[in-house]
Amino acid sequence: MSKYYMVDVNSITSKVSRSDFKVNELEKLAQSILAAGGLLSPLLLKQTGVDSYDVLAGDREYYAAVRAKEIDPRSAETVNAFVVPEDCEDAAIDQFKTLHQSSASKVIPTATSQATQPTATSSSIDQRLINLESRLDESVREIKQTHQRDIQDLEQQIKALQQQIPQKLEALEIFNTADRAELLQKLAKARITGEKTTEKIIRGIEKARKQSTFKSFTDVVSKIDGLGDKRMLVILDAWGGLY
Repeated sequence: MSKYYMVDVNSITSKVSRSDFKVNELEKLAQSILAAGGLLSPLLLKQTGVDSYDVLAGDREYYAAVRAKEIDPRSAETVNAFVVPEDCEDAAIDQFKTLHQSSASKVIPTATSQATQPTATSSSIDQRLINLESRLDESVREIKQTHQRDIQDLEQQIKALQQQIPQKLEALEIFNTADRAELLQKLAKARITGEKTTEKIIRGIEKARKQSTFKSFTDVVSKIDGLGDKRMLVILDAWGGLY
C-alpha cells in the first residue's frame, strides 16, 4: 500500500536529467510551489534506502521542488510524495500518467517499458541543448547578482572609511590654520596649561607651519618641541577623537 509522506528534497534522486525540462517551466512551477505552500501533485517515489528515494513519476515536479528549495531553502525543504511499494509501482505510474496526461511535458516511463524506449531524436537533443543553455544563462545571471552584491558591500565599506578621513583632516587642519586664540583654547581643552608650556607649543606651531604645512601628526610631533607622541595622543583624544 502506498503511503503519503513529507520527504526531504535532498534525499530524492531522479534518473531523468534536469536538462530535459525547460528552465522557464521549472521556474514557474517552483514559484507556484512556494506561493501555494507546497506541491499539490505529490511525487511517486521508490524507497532505495533508510532515507533515500528514487522518482518513479513526477520528475518535472521533483526538479521544480529542487528549484523551489534553491530559491527558499526554509520554505521548500520537503516535498509531499507517495512512497510506492514495489508490487504497486506499475499501477501507481499508470494512474499518475492518466491523471497528468493532458499537462505532462514528457512521457513518464514505466518499469516495464524503459527497456524498449527509442533512442533520443535530434529534436530532443536540440531541446536538451537549449535547456542547458538556459540553465547556463540563469547561472551566469545569479553569479552577476552575487558579484554585484559583493561590489555594493565593498562600496559601503569604502564609504565608511571615507567618512573617517575628514575627521583626521579636521584635526590636522587645526594645527595648520587655527589662530593663536583657538590654539590656546584647544590646548586648554587637552589640559595643557601653564603659560610657558602653551606659549612654547603655539610658537613652535606658528613657526613650523610658516615654512610648510603639516602633512601628518608625525610631522607635527617632529617639528614642535614639547609635543611628544604621548602628549599628541592626549590632545587628539581631548579634541573628540578626531584622528
